[in-house]
Amino acid sequence: MGKLFKGVVKFTVAAAAVGGLAYVFRDQIKESKPYKEYEVDEKIKKVKTTLKEKMPAFFDNEADFVEDDDLFEDLDLAAEDVERDYVSITPEAVVEDVKEAAEEAKDAVEEKVEEIKEAVEDATDDIPTIES
Repeated sequence: MGKLFKGVVKFTVAAAAVGGLAYVFRDQIKESKPYKEYEVDEKIKKVKTTLKEKMPAFFDNEADFVEDDDLFEDLDLAAEDVERDYVSITPEAVVEDVKEAAEEAKDAVEEKVEEIKEAVEDATDDIPTIES
């Protein structure tokens, strides 16, 4: 059961990736030589008319279907109507924050240097020396 599920997930992800790429490059695909050579638009129209003939109940509400371009136009209009609040950042406040952070870092480094000096002095005190 696990292998089947993994296979289905892999297939779904691959199909979504291919579909996404096809959607992104749809204009280049429509202008490509194989697309025109095999008359893909005519074949798609033929499939649509066949489906309408075989499944008329499904296509009764055809006005409810939204074209892709209409969907994106609605999104663009909705984005234009959004009122945005902006936060202003003053350079002086940023400079002050940076100065404070630099001071804190400097203090921390100085403390570590002092600790290291003390550790070195303690370590050198324990080293036996040879007197001649």
